[in-house]
Amino acid sequence: MDKHLETRAMFAGYRPSDANMAVKPPMHPASTFVFPNARTGAAHMETAYGVEGAETPPEGFIYSRLGNPTVNMAEQRLAAWDDSEDAALFGSGMAAISTSLLAWSDADRPVWFVGPLYGGTHHFLEDVLPSMGREVVELDHLDQLNQTLEACGGKRPGIVYLETPANPTMQIQRIRTAGEWAAKHSTDDHRIVVMVDNTYLGPVLQRPLEEGADMVLYSATKYLGGHSDLIAGGASGKADIVAKVKEFRTFLGGTIDPWTAWMLARSMETLHVRVERQQNSTGTLLQHLREMCGPQAVKSAWAADLVQMGQDVTVAEQQQREGGAMIGLEVPGGREGAFAFLDALQVFKLAVSLGSTESLAEHPASMTHAGVPADVKARTGITEGFVRLSVGLEHPEDLIQDVTQAWKVAAQVANLTV
Repeated sequence: MDKHLETRAMFAGYRPSDANMAVKPPMHPASTFVFPNARTGAAHMETAYGVEGAETPPEGFIYSRLGNPTVNMAEQRLAAWDDSEDAALFGSGMAAISTSLLAWSDADRPVWFVGPLYGGTHHFLEDVLPSMGREVVELDHLDQLNQTLEACGGKRPGIVYLETPANPTMQIQRIRTAGEWAAKHSTDDHRIVVMVDNTYLGPVLQRPLEEGADMVLYSATKYLGGHSDLIAGGASGKADIVAKVKEFRTFLGGTIDPWTAWMLARSMETLHVRVERQQNSTGTLLQHLREMCGPQAVKSAWAADLVQMGQDVTVAEQQQREGGAMIGLEVPGGREGAFAFLDALQVFKLAVSLGSTESLAEHPASMTHAGVPADVKARTGITEGFVRLSVGLEHPEDLIQDVTQAWKVAAQVANLTV
């Protein structure tokens, strides 16, 4: 029988018959695995290192940096959520992003990206990759793909990278535009890989692979993990794309550990119910914020706010399921007003990260995006008065009361009447 996504993902990667009929999968903390004989060991190792003419080994494991039963189970669970051919897990979101970018770029395969992006990703693209001989080109919008190709003298990218909705200012990009353009300009010997950071919405609310992307990237710390108790990253997509990323992961060493993988697999079982509750509460909170603060002060990936931001709402309607649980708020009084707002919060916790069971608030300009150049912040809307809110599982009425009293404090600092 055909099963819904939530049902398929719940049991992906594990059968009770694999472990004495235990309803939950065991954890395998082993660093290394015993070979049944020397010939099998040689076959495994030669295959892992790409030795020409290596004998095909039977299924099995070598060393947990290369693969582990618990990690494999969690990767299959992520792949189930994305309906992808394969997935790879990492020790952090930045490990997933940096490894994927390194795997599919080189001197002849530039990276084109559309901002704004998470601050760590932006730094890696602008400062680290160029120092390693990779050409990096920034686009303001995906509508500039043909124009950029002409400006680059016809030199095609190896990667088109985007984040939608953008962290932290919520701009959205039409994933299908990138996918269709990449397919048109790819050849057998020069494949253009479209990578989409889907951290802000996750696989329940947005499915980039169905919109033409080749790979989806996550800070799995966020909604996939969702409890502020683990650090992890994920890459999910077509089998050959993921295979090359896994090859680089082996030698860069960014593999997730078994304990974190087990916790992540457990957390993914409740992903849909957490995200749906968080999104519902966010819709209630957004309505209040628009009335209290004015619609121009509110940023989100919800249709009503995208209209105010000058974004194409039809794109959101095509590729998103509502707008998620992230909110941007322009607080009066610049940095002083924003800090007063953040310090006055009682239910929201002042901390970086997002997508967890508890509601979180932070100041992107001085925190998550502190290393982003001032001109990029100004151009992308990361102002000194901008705060980022991540809505958790608390009662929405308590969240409304919290932001209301904090807004009044900020208004007093800015000498405004509320």
